[in-house]
Amino acid sequence: MKRGALLLVVLIAAAVAAFFIAWDGPKNPPQRTLDDSAFVLDGRSTTCTALFRKPCDYETQLEYNRRGTDLDTFVDSTDLGPWGNSLPFADAAELALQACVYSRTAGMTVLEFIELGQRAHPDAGSVELTPFWNKARQELCATPWQ
Repeated sequence: MKRGALLLVVLIAAAVAAFFIAWDGPKNPPQRTLDDSAFVLDGRSTTCTALFRKPCDYETQLEYNRRGTDLDTFVDSTDLGPWGNSLPFADAAELALQACVYSRTAGMTVLEFIELGQRAHPDAGSVELTPFWNKARQELCATPWQ
């Protein structure tokens, strides 16, 4: 009787192991993609890829597609402080869009946004980058409570 139970347990374990080895899931999960939409920014038709000078990841592309129509007006008419207002248009638009992405990402705060901003702009500190975080969250990517 004990041999039969032991044999049954071994067979079940072997079947489960074989199942997981055979199943092992897809080796390369399908990538989610979005259209690289173009919006008029600073007088030119611009895609997310052109703005960031590299292909945008899914979250950045999603925010660009959502906010692209408002991005031009936001950068041109928002007071982003002396440093922010002196940036080239593309740099200011990129920081504003990144603030939207980070503000919608769980676990990301203004501190992570400042670290990100300093990688592209080592001369900027929290005083220079915080206006992008605050203004983008209040105006560009604000979501009304429903």
